[in-house]
Amino acid sequence: MKAIALSVCLVLGLSTLVRAAEKVAPGTPDALIHGVYKAGDNVFYPTANKKLSAKFLTPGLIKLLAQDEKLAGTEPYAGFIDCSVLYDSQDLPKITNFATQSEIKADTAIVKATFEMGGEPVVIKFKCAKESGDWRIADVSYKDGRSVLKMLKENEK
Repeated sequence: MKAIALSVCLVLGLSTLVRAAEKVAPGTPDALIHGVYKAGDNVFYPTANKKLSAKFLTPGLIKLLAQDEKLAGTEPYAGFIDCSVLYDSQDLPKITNFATQSEIKADTAIVKATFEMGGEPVVIKFKCAKESGDWRIADVSYKDGRSVLKMLKENEK
């Protein structure tokens, strides 16, 4: 009986290691989202991070974020986007169980980033567009219906 229990533990442990070691194919929308989480929220501050923003975001989103930055000044989270875009939180939390799942249709994709934050499940959706052969983030939306693009466009009025 102990041998069976030990075998089950080993199989479960190995499957966890294999899942953790899975790689995301480069050049895919999933790889883009994994990359943006590694890069952090600086991606969404294009005035000070032009090259970084250009690597991850569409030109249209960069333009709106830059306008928001001008209105906010230099204080983080002071503009219309008043929280971390990646976490939908004003705190920079520790997350666990990060994963992505994408639906690709031609030159657009929706990538769901899922993770746990403070023990609670979180889903953030990224609308991606393929521009000049590379995937870029065009919008980010949250479970309550808010969208970065909608908020920034509302701020333009």
